[in-house]
Amino acid sequence: MVICQQCPDQDDSSEEETIDVYSPPTLLKLAIHRLLREEALAISSLKDLPNMLFPVLFEEAFIFGYTKILKAMIPEWPFSYLSIAVLIDNCNLESLKAVLEGLDILLAQKLHSSRCKLKEISWRDKNHGLDGIRPGSHEVEGLSEFMEQKHPNCVEKKKLKVTTELSVMNGRLNESDTYLLEWTQQRKDSIHLFCRKLVIQSLTKATVIENFKIVNADCIPELELCSLCLQDLAFLNPYLRQMDNLLELTLDHITDSLSIGDSEMLEERMITLVSQLPTFPCLQKLCINDVYFIYGNLKEFLGCLKKPLVSFCISNCELSQSDLDYLPYCLNIFELKCLYIINIHLQYLCLEPLGFLLESVRHTLGCLALKSCNMGEPHFKSLLPALSQCSHLTDVNFQENELSLLSLKQLLQHTSKVTQLSYEMYPGPLECYDDRGVILSHRIEQFCPEVLDIPRAKRQPKDINFVTTQCSKCGIYYVYDLETQRCRFLK
Repeated sequence: MVICQQCPDQDDSSEEETIDVYSPPTLLKLAIHRLLREEALAISSLKDLPNMLFPVLFEEAFIFGYTKILKAMIPEWPFSYLSIAVLIDNCNLESLKAVLEGLDILLAQKLHSSRCKLKEISWRDKNHGLDGIRPGSHEVEGLSEFMEQKHPNCVEKKKLKVTTELSVMNGRLNESDTYLLEWTQQRKDSIHLFCRKLVIQSLTKATVIENFKIVNADCIPELELCSLCLQDLAFLNPYLRQMDNLLELTLDHITDSLSIGDSEMLEERMITLVSQLPTFPCLQKLCINDVYFIYGNLKEFLGCLKKPLVSFCISNCELSQSDLDYLPYCLNIFELKCLYIINIHLQYLCLEPLGFLLESVRHTLGCLALKSCNMGEPHFKSLLPALSQCSHLTDVNFQENELSLLSLKQLLQHTSKVTQLSYEMYPGPLECYDDRGVILSHRIEQFCPEVLDIPRAKRQPKDINFVTTQCSKCGIYYVYDLETQRCRFLK
C-alpha cells in the first residue's frame, strides 16, 4: 500500500478560493432576448435577419423554449449545416420537437426559400461543439468521403441528412433519441439517418431489434459494447456482420456467463463463441477493456481483422504468455500508430515478444503507453533496444511501473534519442518511497533534476513528467514536471 505525507489530514490553506464572477449580458444578447419576447416580430423578421445573427438567435430560442420561433427558423436557415449536439442535454423535449416540426415544414415545401441552404443537421454528435451551428463548419475530416467510397448506400441522395450518436443504456434509449428515431422512420424516404456512433450497454434484445430496423448497421463507423456477456455477442452477431464500414470498435466489460459444465467444456464453448465473431474489413481502431475471454485467445480474437489496425488499446485484462508470443506474428498490427497497454500485470511474463513488436512498428508508431503494468528493470531492458528505434514516437507513458533511479536513467538514455517526443510520462523512482511505502516528495525534487539532464543532453524536452504511484488513501499523485521543476500533487 502506497500512502502520501498528506494523509490523513491535508492543509486546506493551499486550496484556492473560488469566487463567482458575474458577467453581465452583452448588448447583442439583450437585443436577442428582447426580440424573442416579441414572437410575431421575431418570426416576421427572419427573412431579413443577417446571417450572422441566426446562430445566436437559434441558441437562445432553443435554450429558453421559444418553440414557434425555432420552428420558423429551420425553413430559413442560411447555412448548409446545423448542430444542436451541445444544446441537447440542457433542454426540454419541446424544443427538440419544434426543430423537427421545422424540418417537416422544410421537407413539405415544393419551392424552398432562396435563403435556406440546410442539408444536414447534427442531433447528437460529440465531434461537434457549439461552433457547429456557425457558418463554415463541416464533418469530421475524411469520414464522409470514406463512407461514400466504401458504401454508396450510406449516403443515399435524400433531401436531408441527420447525424447522431445513439446510446442504448440499460436496454433503452433516452426520450429525445426515441422521438428522433420514430420521426425518422416515418420519413425514411426523405431523411438519411447517419448514426456516427452506437453504444450498447446492458443488452435488451427487443430494443436492439427495433433500433436496427431504423439504423443502417452498414453505415455505423463507431461501435461501443459495454457490460455484456458472450451470449449477448452471439445474439448481436447478425448485426455485427453487417457493419462492413466499422472503423472503431470498443469492447468494455465483456464477461462470461457460462457456468454449467467442467472447465474444459467451458473453454471449448468460449473458443467457439470467439471464433464466430465477424470480420470487420475496415476496422482501424480497436479498444479492449476488461474482457474476460481475451486470456489465451488473443490470436483467435485478432483473427477477426482483415486489415492492419492504426490503434490498439488493451486494458484491465489478463494476458497469457502465448498471447504475448503471438503479437510479433500478427500481421494486423504491423502498421500501428498507437499502442496502449494499461493496467495489465506483465511482471510474470517474458516481454521479449513485445520488444519484437515494437521493432516491427518502429517506422509507424507515434503513441505508446505501457502504464500500470507492474514492469520492473528486467522487463524494460528487453524493450529498450527497440524503443530507441521508434523514431516517430511523439507520446510515451510509462507511469506506475517499478523502476529504480538507475533503471529510470537507463530508460531516459534510450528515449532521449527519440527526437520527436513532445509528451513524456515516467514513473517516479523507487527511491522516492520509504520502507513503508510512504511517498517522499522531497526525494522526487532531489532526483528529478538530475534525471532531466539526460534528455537535455540530446534534445530539448517539451512536456516531461515524473509521477509517483497513486496514494491508496487520498488518491493523489505526486508529479514533478518540466515547466515548474518542482513537485506538486495531482488528484
